[in-house]
Amino acid sequence: MLSPITNINFSAKHYAATPDTAKKDSVLKNDIIQNTFNTSVISIDYRFIPNFKAALLPRMQLFKTAAMTESNPNWQNAISRQFQLEDSHQDWRTPFDRDKNRIMNSEAYDRLRYKTQVFPVPENDMVSTRSSHVLQVVDTARTISKQLGLNEELAEAIAQGHDIGHAPFGHDGERVLKKITQANGLPTFWHEKNGLRMVEKFSLYHDSKGNIRNMNLTYAVRDGIINHCGEVDENGLRPRKEFIDLNSLQKPAEVQPYTWEGIVVKISDKIAYLGRDIEDAVRIGVLTQKNLQELKTLVQSIKPDFDDEVNNTTLTNLFINDIIQNSSLVKGIRFSEPVSKIMDAVKKYNTENIYYRNDIRSISKEKCEKVLNTIFNYYSSMYRGSQTIDYLPVNDKYINNFRDWLVTYSENKCRKPEQKNEIVYHLENPKDYQQAVVDYISGMTDKFALSTYSHITGTTV
Repeated sequence: MLSPITNINFSAKHYAATPDTAKKDSVLKNDIIQNTFNTSVISIDYRFIPNFKAALLPRMQLFKTAAMTESNPNWQNAISRQFQLEDSHQDWRTPFDRDKNRIMNSEAYDRLRYKTQVFPVPENDMVSTRSSHVLQVVDTARTISKQLGLNEELAEAIAQGHDIGHAPFGHDGERVLKKITQANGLPTFWHEKNGLRMVEKFSLYHDSKGNIRNMNLTYAVRDGIINHCGEVDENGLRPRKEFIDLNSLQKPAEVQPYTWEGIVVKISDKIAYLGRDIEDAVRIGVLTQKNLQELKTLVQSIKPDFDDEVNNTTLTNLFINDIIQNSSLVKGIRFSEPVSKIMDAVKKYNTENIYYRNDIRSISKEKCEKVLNTIFNYYSSMYRGSQTIDYLPVNDKYINNFRDWLVTYSENKCRKPEQKNEIVYHLENPKDYQQAVVDYISGMTDKFALSTYSHITGTTV
């Protein structure tokens, strides 16, 4: 049975030129180890190459010494948490496995299934949502990390949580909340920073005693979440050396992640969305066969031997294979120059033909702004200082949900004894209250934001 090799390229000439099996194996291994690869990919029958996996080992373990494991000098920094962990003598999980479990079981993670990835079309179940994108990033990051010898568990945990701070309606919602925060003198909203706030302050869990506590993730995972910005066009990325206060960061991509695994997630984010966005655009009629042919011609202008169709499968394979072949501790996590140019060209094409097109959205940018501004103004008008919680009625589910948010995260007499989570707001401060409104909106799904707007106005958008 032929097994395709997707991460090593080599010339097929050895098969024709060296009939002796042992000689084939030796020549092939030398080519692999010396990293002298041809540009074509062929299938290999492992029966004739008994030591092939041993030959592959050097590349599969390329980053093993730099992986975030117990032997890494930065290990204690990476696994440090905000609070002491609950004592558990029978927990078999690694620190990053524990983080992954907490993220996956959080309400914020559940809500991703009803948040926009690119197309805000809540009625179409066949279009990618934020949660399906997250799973695609998880898969991509684990594949790359495994092949390079990095810590797969850390990469998976970062990938699971990387988009947990997205607003409803995707980047359109993010832009609206950014305007709202800037207009009201609040810290500027950006989804990576909001992701850090979500996992540090707002995502809670019940401990073994029934107490409600903050998620308390490791530094490495929180760092990967706030520094995952995949929209920046870079190549040859390396982790930073500094162990910094993550809450001091003021803008996306201000620094690189602290770990190689965080770098992998940052690049996996872009790999995961480019091809899938094309397929979603085709599925809802935004792109046509003409567009796909234009994309193929575009890729071929950079890589003349490219003869596949441009879709999620071919682009993902191209990017993953190339990054595995070209990354090193010296050069960083990187693509070859041609493939880096292909990624930039496809992203530019998507931007012009998908991302900036307003005519194909069931929820336009203008409607998104109208919905979120209406919600912000509605809840802001209810502020009554330290008496706000007493003022808010409990017989309206939309107001009561917001009231519960304030009860959970502010200092007030309604907090229950089991609520051991951090207090975030002091309601006598009007800026704290406005921030609470923004935080509450940022956690909404598209559907809940639309239904809240309808409840407030008695109309639909």
